Amino acid sequence: MSVDVLPSLCLGPLKTRETPKQARAVQRIHLILNTTAHLLSEIPLPTITTTMIANRAGIPVSSIYRYFSDVTHVLRELYLQSAQELRDLIVDIADDRQTWPGWRDRLRQIILAQRGHIQNNPHYAPLLMHFVSQRPAVAAEDREREYVTDLLETRWGQGLDGFHGGDPRVVAKTVLQIAVAMEDLIAAQATPYRADIFAEETLTILTSYLANYLSDT
Repeated sequence: MSVDVLPSLCLGPLKTRETPKQARAVQRIHLILNTTAHLLSEIPLPTITTTMIANRAGIPVSSIYRYFSDVTHVLRELYLQSAQELRDLIVDIADDRQTWPGWRDRLRQIILAQRGHIQNNPHYAPLLMHFVSQRPAVAAEDREREYVTDLLETRWGQGLDGFHGGDPRVVAKTVLQIAVAMEDLIAAQATPYRADIFAEETLTILTSYLANYLSDT
């Protein structure tokens, strides 16, 4: 199956290097990342090489090394792009109090978005599992988590969602830690059914915890 008949991923500014100013260079980088994503949906991550990516994309392997130092660099960039896409979904839902007025409804929608992101982007789960042990070394991904923590702290520090009785930053950090740990469990499941079970468990855990600090009115 050729790359050009598959849907393209929504890729933003690069995380692991400066984004080139030339449109052609940006297009080439996006081709490399999209090709890698499609390969990840078909074959195990450890088997992917720069030569394999180049052959599938129809470009010289030297084009990959012009932008990425090795295959791990390609995989990390793709992982960080996917992590930001999920973060943006979460932020949009957290800010949308018109569609989901109550915090419980927004929380459920966030868990559904997290589950959907893993299910609809088959490249994301293997990347997540590959880099999970390296999280402290993935500085850009840590910044994404910090962004969400800051957002929640600001909201709850203003008393939104009826926040009371706790330190907004401590609660925000705890929520993110639980969510990240459960995301790993969801991604590690061998079947969609098992993943759905852990997604529901995530909702149960976070709802129970946040009920101590958030109000339904």
